[in-house]
Amino acid sequence: MIGKQIKGRGFRKLLDYLESRTDAQLIGGNMSGRNARELAQEFRLSRQLNSQAERVVYHVSLSAAKDDQLDDEKWSEIGSRYMKEMGFDANQFVIFRHHNTDDDHIHITASRIRMDTGKLVHDSWDYVRSEKVLRQIEIDYNLVQVHGSKEKLKRTPSTGQIRRIRREQEEFELGQRDSPPKRTTKEEIQFLIDYASFDHPQMPEFIMILQSAGINVRSGFTRNGKSKGISYEKDGQAFSGTQLGAAYTFPGLQKHKKIDYQPQRDDQRIQQLLLNPVKSLPIDPPQPALEIVQPETKPQFTPPAEDESLWPTLKNYLTEKRGISSAFVEALHDQGLTYVDQQQAVVFIKWDLDREKSGALIWHTRSQDNLTVEYDKTTKPSPGWFHLRLGGKPGDKIERVFLCDTPIDALSCAEMDMIAHKGLPPVRTMYMVVDDPNNLPVEYFKTANRIVLAFNNNAQGHETAQVVKKMLPVAERIAPEGLTWNQMILERRRQKQLEVQRQRQFDDELSL
Repeated sequence: MIGKQIKGRGFRKLLDYLESRTDAQLIGGNMSGRNARELAQEFRLSRQLNSQAERVVYHVSLSAAKDDQLDDEKWSEIGSRYMKEMGFDANQFVIFRHHNTDDDHIHITASRIRMDTGKLVHDSWDYVRSEKVLRQIEIDYNLVQVHGSKEKLKRTPSTGQIRRIRREQEEFELGQRDSPPKRTTKEEIQFLIDYASFDHPQMPEFIMILQSAGINVRSGFTRNGKSKGISYEKDGQAFSGTQLGAAYTFPGLQKHKKIDYQPQRDDQRIQQLLLNPVKSLPIDPPQPALEIVQPETKPQFTPPAEDESLWPTLKNYLTEKRGISSAFVEALHDQGLTYVDQQQAVVFIKWDLDREKSGALIWHTRSQDNLTVEYDKTTKPSPGWFHLRLGGKPGDKIERVFLCDTPIDALSCAEMDMIAHKGLPPVRTMYMVVDDPNNLPVEYFKTANRIVLAFNNNAQGHETAQVVKKMLPVAERIAPEGLTWNQMILERRRQKQLEVQRQRQFDDELSL
């Protein structure tokens, strides 16, 4: 039995798809709805328990081997057991059976939000756990023992590693660990290769992506100069393609990962890359997740995974070192605008004007400035910007716009604006980062009453202001006192601390 897991955002389109297949049957679950519309309405009950959660849809398909004969009742029983053992023992779910392919299979749609606590079901190592559950179901129901397609192409963790994963997962769920189990170096290399091969690049580009992610790639050549064999090294541990699995050998990359390789075009470039590797960059590739099979109006963006244990450190840094108010910082995190990823970099989420996530900017606090870099330049997210909206009412039109250089400057500008108004601004105000002057919603800004070019007081800020001024002639230039808006906040706090010290000193002198 093979299981495929998918996480997504919307129930209705998925349910419509499952219901519309030829001979589709609703055979099980724990819900009362009998069609897609009724089920989608019922799923809203769990959504209301956790309105901040995003990927709340869990969709899994279970396919039986060709020699297995299962009726509706047995399929429903297997589907219910699978959900319980995957941790969905207090969740809404429904089971559809399809006959539209050669493989007998069911689809399970569930809410990841638990009805008893309102929290999401943990999905750490869910692929490993799924394989364990399916292997046991095959035994208990006397079914054909099969292996998932990924198992055939990827070497699985050892028994000892699986035991460690299970133990650490249990400790994490019991609150005895601050973070879920981490991948082994071998699994990390496999994951990065999967990531690098996602859009089927040419072989030299594939090697460059791996090198930039910190993997040392080695490939041998025949006497005739033809490429043969490939191995990978990370953190001092090296693995041949064969050790990782059939899909990770040089031929396997072409056959299974669809890497485009043409010897005459690529061999010389590959040799140059092996002799002069590109520098490793601090990137955090997105977590592997399949999107729900449904019509998409625009590409979906998967942001970097958050390391929740590092959030207190970032909060302390933004408040103590950058002068942003604690309440403001908490609100940003609650809305998912900023957090720390698993590479210990600060993430600022970019949104389009419909409030859909479309990208991310990465900032390293150890850098000497506030400049950020694009999270993932290999994808093409829909246009978006890091921006926040304050003041007025949520449904009000934007009346004031402040355009800034970086997220830290946008936060600082907003903080200074709130200080000036002694609270939130009276009208709806947007603070937006211009990371690309050629990518601005100019038409959207034309309805605003006031547009402020709040770029920093340096050469780059002045240059950006001149470029944007040509696109928005009505905009006014207001530069911060000093170089940046953040410097203004820190200077203001320093002056207040000096005033407090002087007052204390004065009070002490009077008491003598």
